Amino acid sequence: MNAKTATFALLGLAAFLLALLLLPSGSPGPSLATGAATEAKDSPAAKRRPVGDTSSFSAEGGSGKERGKASPKNAAAGAGLAEGVGSGRDRELRLVQFAARLASLPPDQALARIGELPDQESRDMAMVALLADWSGASSLDLIRSGDVWRFGAGGALAAYLLENGKITPAQAAAMAGQNADGNRRGELYSRIGAKLAAEDPAAAVAMGNSLEGRERQRFLESLAREWSATSPAEARRWISTVNDAKTRDALIAGLLEAEARSDPASAASGLAAMPPADQSSLARATMRVASEWASKDTVAAMQWAGTLADQAQRNAAEQGIRSTAPVGIGAMLTRGEDGLPVVGNIVPGSPAGASGALQSGDTLVAVSDANGSWVDTGKISQRELLGMVRGEPNTQVSLQVRSPGSSATRVVTLGRQQIIFRPSQ
Repeated sequence: MNAKTATFALLGLAAFLLALLLLPSGSPGPSLATGAATEAKDSPAAKRRPVGDTSSFSAEGGSGKERGKASPKNAAAGAGLAEGVGSGRDRELRLVQFAARLASLPPDQALARIGELPDQESRDMAMVALLADWSGASSLDLIRSGDVWRFGAGGALAAYLLENGKITPAQAAAMAGQNADGNRRGELYSRIGAKLAAEDPAAAVAMGNSLEGRERQRFLESLAREWSATSPAEARRWISTVNDAKTRDALIAGLLEAEARSDPASAASGLAAMPPADQSSLARATMRVASEWASKDTVAAMQWAGTLADQAQRNAAEQGIRSTAPVGIGAMLTRGEDGLPVVGNIVPGSPAGASGALQSGDTLVAVSDANGSWVDTGKISQRELLGMVRGEPNTQVSLQVRSPGSSATRVVTLGRQQIIFRPSQ
């Protein structure tokens, strides 16, 4: 599905969701079982795509083929599908009522019946309506939750069923694979992956390896982060057994990032014990550990960086430290409503904090360049601004600032120093 097709599909779903809001309660409407056969010629069995791998469900017992058969309980729900579902408002009414009847069935049977609908748009509409019935949420709430937009109808339904214990992670992954495109599937797999890893780590990695490029990298790192948050020792032991170096490096990166957030020193030891094999992966992992450590204890992070024997790794650690604790004035900058930078938090003990001349809420109107000329901050990017405010230790930068509620500007000159974050007491 290309971007244009996906966009139109989403717009169609949005229109359907909004239409659900307008449905009168208890409205009888037409029945699928008595629908006209206007679409029969366009819906051969070969074109029908199932929305779930029913062979993997076990709510009712028996084989997938047996569970796919219509029972007295669901015969009425499945009747008349081959004759088509109509179009327009008539179709919306039919699908809402169809989903309401399916809501009493186990997930495998309900999804099998939806899979018999003649086209993908009808299947998507039915899944959204079924999600509304099962979750008890209004269509407006479903729009606000964002899952339908993020994952598509089938993906949102899979996420709901998984999070409510109605299906297993493997079943959710099967649904995601059948009902979500590449970008959506990657994000949805990340949600499913941590749950699946607890049951079958190899299956979780195999799911990620079905993705490509950056989506795959993000999934594997997310998988390791989520798993490490709950079972770090188990995650580390299993990651060490992964043979594929590229997969293992991605998992190590996620593991170290999760460990660094809670215990940077332990993450640094873990990096030494199990470093990524690829040099670029090693550099990224080193930067992440150093960055997290510098935000909690800059001095300790700098001392650790100094012990690294490899120059490239030491450079990566120093880059990570500077990204969190740069040489600068110690003031966080954000963009105000008028587009100009505004001073946020000020680091205690930093040049800005020690001088008292700069206050949180001040607007930064201009900054001096290397030649001492004033540069309008409204005409440069945030990256360019940070590059001008930061610099070498023991150098100075001048700023034109304006206090909140004032139109007058004043000049503040501050020395640049290494920003130091100290461990909380």
